[in-house]
Amino acid sequence: MNIFLLRHGPAEHISDHAVYKDSYRNLTTLGAENIKALAKTFAAMDHTIDHCFASPYNRAQQTAKLFLKGAGLTCAIETNVILTPQNNPVNAIRLLEEAEEAIKQPKKEFNILLVGHNPFLSELYRMLTMANSTYASKVLDAGELCGIHFDLFGLGLGSEILNIPPVKY
Repeated sequence: MNIFLLRHGPAEHISDHAVYKDSYRNLTTLGAENIKALAKTFAAMDHTIDHCFASPYNRAQQTAKLFLKGAGLTCAIETNVILTPQNNPVNAIRLLEEAEEAIKQPKKEFNILLVGHNPFLSELYRMLTMANSTYASKVLDAGELCGIHFDLFGLGLGSEILNIPPVKY
């Protein structure tokens, strides 16, 4: 199983929004372009996504839609509040365990995409890979994608197989 962690693209500042509510923030034009470029890079690597979970926040939903469309992927996006920034990454472990249990098919690889926010995704990355001190300070940038491979799913059993940093314009 492979887990792909995608942090939403660059988003509006709260001061740019008429209503002070973080969940309403949208991607900037540059943020949308960043995700489209990321999707093309991902597609060129011949990876697939079998299931996508995304935070309900606008910028995460926009990121998931743009990424899947740009990569030519057609899987559904399942909105899940577990992926909001204030949640505990342990809850995502349970979500992934349930997804793995539901899969139980002879398919060689199953790929799950999680689209969300920091600090949540960076903490989840560390939990899944048990990142050693070299990587302990890893923080996913806006618009960054990491892939983690598991022969057997469990805390600390994953190894990074992919890292696509955000496009810098």
